[in-house]
Amino acid sequence: MVAGIVAAIDQLIKWIISTHMAVNSAIPIWPGVLELLYVQNRGAAFSILLNQTVLLIVVAVVVIGVIVYINRRYAKRHLRLQIALGLLLGGAVGNLIDRIRLGYVIDYVYIEAIHYPVFNFADSCIVVSVVYLVLRAWRARDQEVGIHKKAQTKEVNHGKP
Repeated sequence: MVAGIVAAIDQLIKWIISTHMAVNSAIPIWPGVLELLYVQNRGAAFSILLNQTVLLIVVAVVVIGVIVYINRRYAKRHLRLQIALGLLLGGAVGNLIDRIRLGYVIDYVYIEAIHYPVFNFADSCIVVSVVYLVLRAWRARDQEVGIHKKAQTKEVNHGKP
């Protein structure tokens, strides 16, 4: 459900941008800091793999398959994990729809203050999801290390607390 909502919002925003702005035109939101800048990204993140549309579509389909598998296999009864995977899936689907339909991804958010590459709502959902998943994995690893240290301490003390 999260993935469907994300993909729908992403496509709606991209439709609004593409029907109300000319390519490479900008609308200042906060002058010098943030603007809407309509660009057609024919590559992946940071415009790498330019004009490799077929490769990027294949990679996206594989990634989507992996996300669906992980969700079905490991995310049952883990609401936060399901939401994170939904954000990731929705972002991937939103950008995939653009690639299949247009041959490029519509990007429109430009943080002018730091000259950050132009991105879109789907990209933002992907980043939020990945950050959450990395922090979750890091936390799980720290908990596992703590359990092992506690077990080792018990062994050294011959089972005494």
